[in-house]
Amino acid sequence: MANGFRLKWTIEGVPELGRILQLKHKQLSDFKEPLFKSATMITDDVETQFRTEGGLSGGWQELADATVAGRLRAGYGGEHPILQKTGALKKSFYKRVDSRRAFISSTSPYFGFHQSRKSRTTKLPRRPMLLLTQRTKENIQEVFNKFLRFK
Repeated sequence: MANGFRLKWTIEGVPELGRILQLKHKQLSDFKEPLFKSATMITDDVETQFRTEGGLSGGWQELADATVAGRLRAGYGGEHPILQKTGALKKSFYKRVDSRRAFISSTSPYFGFHQSRKSRTTKLPRRPMLLLTQRTKENIQEVFNKFLRFK
């Protein structure tokens, strides 16, 4: 793409944010700075999702009575916090950033079951942790606009 580049964030295979930013005469190849800032915003939103039990996405479905009873029997306490019985899922998120792309994911084997929008093949309810809010989309665009403006 001559004189421009595509900024594209995808979650669950759906383009959540796509925009072509024109570079005009600028020859830039290292976008690590704005990509790192953008990835940090998204991982901050993951942290908020855990802290607010899905507050950025309308709230997570409450735990089933059997799950609460199992937690109590195992000594983990009652219903809350959701998805944080041991803390392993919350700690499993990571980001990788280089000069051309940012990648955010989880090493947890069950992250995808709660995150997925696909038809449910499990009893686990959808509880998205990784998402792009409108506010974060706008902030990412602003980070890239400032980066390009001053280069």
